[in-house]
Amino acid sequence: MQIFYLFSLRYSKYHIFAYYPLKGLVYMRQLLLLFFFLVQSTLFYAEVTNIQGVARDYAGKKIQLLTYTDKIVNGTRVLGETTVDTSGAFSFSVNLYSVTEAFIPMELSRGFIYLQPGKSYNISLPPYVERNLAKKLDPYFEPADYLLDFKNGDKSEFNYQMMEFEDAFDYYTMKHITYGTEPDSIKKSIADLRRIFVDLDDDFQFQFKEYRYLLLMSMSPKNPVDTLIYGLNRMGADVTNPAFWDLFNNLFEDFIKRERGEREENLLFDNIIKTQNVKLFFALLTNRYGITDSNLKELAAIKLMYDLVNSGLYDRFDVIEMLRKLGGGVLSEQNRDLLADVVTKVSINMIGSPAPDFVGLDENGKASNLSDFKGKFIYVNFCNSQIDRTKRDLDVLQRFSDTYKNELVVVNLFLFDDQKTVKRMASLYPNKKMIFLSAGQPDLVKIAFDLKNVPSFMLLDKDLNFMMTKGIEPNDELRMMMEKILK
Repeated sequence: MQIFYLFSLRYSKYHIFAYYPLKGLVYMRQLLLLFFFLVQSTLFYAEVTNIQGVARDYAGKKIQLLTYTDKIVNGTRVLGETTVDTSGAFSFSVNLYSVTEAFIPMELSRGFIYLQPGKSYNISLPPYVERNLAKKLDPYFEPADYLLDFKNGDKSEFNYQMMEFEDAFDYYTMKHITYGTEPDSIKKSIADLRRIFVDLDDDFQFQFKEYRYLLLMSMSPKNPVDTLIYGLNRMGADVTNPAFWDLFNNLFEDFIKRERGEREENLLFDNIIKTQNVKLFFALLTNRYGITDSNLKELAAIKLMYDLVNSGLYDRFDVIEMLRKLGGGVLSEQNRDLLADVVTKVSINMIGSPAPDFVGLDENGKASNLSDFKGKFIYVNFCNSQIDRTKRDLDVLQRFSDTYKNELVVVNLFLFDDQKTVKRMASLYPNKKMIFLSAGQPDLVKIAFDLKNVPSFMLLDKDLNFMMTKGIEPNDELRMMMEKILK
């Protein structure tokens, strides 16, 4: 008698059954390996997606097509980069493995679009409008998000489907904000959305909807956070799906601060931070909150510690050290990269940490790096010519530069001022010892130095490490500090 094994292999929406005699197990294994190789090759085969359009206002400007890699520190990856030609035409060709939410950053807005592998899109950009100085200097300014217009779509097109679902989701969200968040009412709304949008059955769309439904459930305080986290754990962490990040941040934003209200959690989290016990931290996420999905657990651990850095609950340096030690428990390479980005971000301006370098152009157009001034104490004045106090600060710093010329170099880095303006400002100090530079990429400088205000002032030691980042405006206190440092 021959014995047969029945194997059921599920790929996407299809089931494949295969019968094999027991004596042919070796051949069966080889066939299975070949089958999975073919499936994986198909699954991970990139297809070329083309995006093109005409934007005459952007002629000569460089534009980028980006996608988010995370929504903890809002990391991005460049999908494509091009320069709009003199007629306003532009195009991108990108290799995609799956549906990708991409965006083109502009001065006042970010135009989003869902890209499907192998598809072509003809898009348009809004008229070019430059940010005013107030928006350029505002550290909290965020461009408005909108769905890009494109000409080759109809009501059955993927982006239109997503837009219709999001409009309906927003309607139900506002309905519950206005009329109440009873669980039964929310369940009815979810049932309505499932019925109306049953045809949105693409894998990306299906997962997107499920994350949105769980986000709706989180509106009710009667739905315990443990239950919601269990639901997210069951669904898993699809970091390529923007709806995942909305739900994730909603559930885990300031999580420890909220949970710490109970005495047991108070002691547990206090002990974890005090002892820097990474294993206990991951065990707590598994055993207390039921997060068994390894990817979700790692992301939650990073997010929870990131939120603690400036929370005031614990010593900032202890939390940053805990973040560094998380690396020993993070297995995913992608999450290790994210953790490194988080540590870099929270370490900006920490006393003793190295300052990022920058490139600026002096009044004669010569490029200078911050690192060019290594070997002396460096006082960096981040300023702008249109700010009233800038001229007064420069007068004071001129005297500082004369007094400490052998030990101190004053670098005035002008943000959002062109070289012509910087040359005019430098001409006001003909016998200057100070350095006048215009920042080539002021937005990147703001991010790199985490500038919350302009003007801002920072003091670096001779090895380009931060000495002081607060309370060192050009005044008598700075003079006393320099005297103390030089002694």
